[in-house]
Amino acid sequence: MDSRDSAFVLGQRYMLATVAVVIALLSFLNLAGLEKAIVALVLAARALKPGLGPRLESRRGWARLAVGLATAHIVLLVTVILLNWHRLPKLFEALRALSDLK
Repeated sequence: MDSRDSAFVLGQRYMLATVAVVIALLSFLNLAGLEKAIVALVLAARALKPGLGPRLESRRGWARLAVGLATAHIVLLVTVILLNWHRLPKLFEALRALSDLK
């Protein structure tokens, strides 16, 4: 592997770490955005994955931050759902009533 290939792979990993942090932060904008948290986890895992290319060093913290933020979002969402489980049928009824008004 020559230096251009290793620089390209390193650039990809920097990009994955950066995108993972951005998606993890965006996942907090919509509480039901569980899919964004999962995508952030996948991208961060790809950025941290050891491979043949150079190791991700300077943005490694970003990828770890993305893992932490995405995990916190998933735990928060599951906790909110479980704590309000008994209220979900009323919410569905209210949403159904709102959709019938149209």
